[in-house]
Amino acid sequence: MKMIGKWLSLSSGTIMDKAKIAIRADGNAKIGLGHIHRTLALASYLKNTFEIKYYSVGVDDLVRGLIKSNGFDLVNLKGSEAFIQEISKTDIVVLDGYNFKTDYQKALKVNGNKIIAIDDLNEWENVADVVINHGYSGKEYKLGASSKLYSGLQYAIIKPEVLKAANTVEKTSTKRVLVCIGGTDPEGYSGKIITSLLKETNKQISLLTYPLNPTFKSLEKLASEKADRLKLFHSLDTKALINLIQNNDIAILQPSNIALEAMALGIHISLIQTAENQKYILETLIGNSCAVKLDANQIGKSINSITTEQINGQIKNQSKLLDGKSPDRILDIVNSLLLEFRKVNEKDIKLIYDWNNDPVTRANSHNQAKIEYADHEKWFAGRMKDDKLDFLIFFYNDAPCGSVRILRGETENVIGIAIAPEFRGKKLAGLILNRAGDYFYEKHGRKEITAYIAFNTKISLKIYMT
Repeated sequence: MKMIGKWLSLSSGTIMDKAKIAIRADGNAKIGLGHIHRTLALASYLKNTFEIKYYSVGVDDLVRGLIKSNGFDLVNLKGSEAFIQEISKTDIVVLDGYNFKTDYQKALKVNGNKIIAIDDLNEWENVADVVINHGYSGKEYKLGASSKLYSGLQYAIIKPEVLKAANTVEKTSTKRVLVCIGGTDPEGYSGKIITSLLKETNKQISLLTYPLNPTFKSLEKLASEKADRLKLFHSLDTKALINLIQNNDIAILQPSNIALEAMALGIHISLIQTAENQKYILETLIGNSCAVKLDANQIGKSINSITTEQINGQIKNQSKLLDGKSPDRILDIVNSLLLEFRKVNEKDIKLIYDWNNDPVTRANSHNQAKIEYADHEKWFAGRMKDDKLDFLIFFYNDAPCGSVRILRGETENVIGIAIAPEFRGKKLAGLILNRAGDYFYEKHGRKEITAYIAFNTKISLKIYMT
């Protein structure tokens, strides 16, 4: 059964509204498509869990089609200030752009929204609840007191299809070169690079751009004239982009998301910085020997000097930095914004009983016998009086979603978890355990916690191992 904007739990019959995410990002021929492409990758991680809508100013038909082709609704705002009037106070807001500075974020916080800011500049104080900068590897960041920074390539925002297609197959050729300097390339770098490659090398060249590129017609004409060596590609879907990157040996790129995608797929990368917001990805990739900086005055010489050993050395280094788990990490970050907890009290007795006595819970428990309610009442009363027990109930988007017990003993501290049936499969168990563990450590000091798992319960094992 397909439910739009809802969760359906077949075990309980309960239907719950999905939490909503409002993505605020702009894109067009003038400012480029980077913010749109990056947030589309992010949205692909979240679309099965959240209801997502885009809000943009000044979008053109290309951007409108790009968003809609990925399955998301778009609100074309008359001005950036209209955003707050369009969204609900309960929406989680994702900001990706350079107009959403401190005051903009503060206004959203006053409105009651949780905020995720995708940043690549670190030039103003971010007061968002979460700041993601996947290119940053430094230590100093302009953050509000309650803001959390998630930085580095473990949070790389790359399309899942690209991550799944990642490979480290060794290259045996240096003949094929891909050039992509953004979808719009307003400064005309593409033409200069292509001209140098055609004149100074004998490489086979693929050029990737968009019709928004102001020099697109001249590039199209050049490709026609040099059809034996130059092929022009534009407006590719993800599958075609993956094929294009994997079918080349060397890539000349700007240090933006396209460089991270190329790195995931395994190719020699030469970088030309074309904007200030690319500095952190440039530093990170070069600093980890995953790319080299291309001298714009010696393009042909630099590309001609690349060997297969250098290509494969880069690919080996690239594979060490991307583990393919960033979508799960980012989903956890967003889910954590909706996760709250408190101590269990007497009013929770029936809810705890239902969770603990659920057939799936029993099947994955150390003691799998059915619990009688009278026995539960006695057990629960004892737990309420036990000063050695931390008994917590968790809420996701204000709905009760699970409980955790941590019993302190002389030789070990034992943890147990129960997940509400309607929240199974939502990838909350690991978050709940981590949050409970943090609470325990803060309250009692950093002590070891033990989990006992029935030998044949793969579900429980997976929960504790993630």
